[in-house]
Amino acid sequence: MPSEPEMEQRTPGDIIKAYEQLAEVTARMRVAAAGEDWDRVIALESECAGVYARLASIETGVAGDAAYQRRKSELICKLLEDDAQIRERVNGQLSNIWRLIEGPRKAAKINAAYGGNEQGA
Repeated sequence: MPSEPEMEQRTPGDIIKAYEQLAEVTARMRVAAAGEDWDRVIALESECAGVYARLASIETGVAGDAAYQRRKSELICKLLEDDAQIRERVNGQLSNIWRLIEGPRKAAKINAAYGGNEQGA
């Protein structure tokens, strides 16, 4: 009875390929975030989650040599850099959205406090 292909792939090479695929997806997410293509970022996040789930399922218990560890480290650093840039763009966008939401609220509060009664001075 054959097991699932993903469960069979436990070589260092397979794990590096999965990290490379994850890095490729996060690079596309970074580019989409830089271009403020938020629909694309969301779609890629879903793809990223799938690749990550696959990686998590194959990585357990695999030891690799120094070259494997070095490449894995490089890819993780790239993932973290991309993630930081994506988060920076997302946080900037969220700040803009909050300003848009809060602007009218603040104006309404000020109007209610100071401008609500406009009878002559």
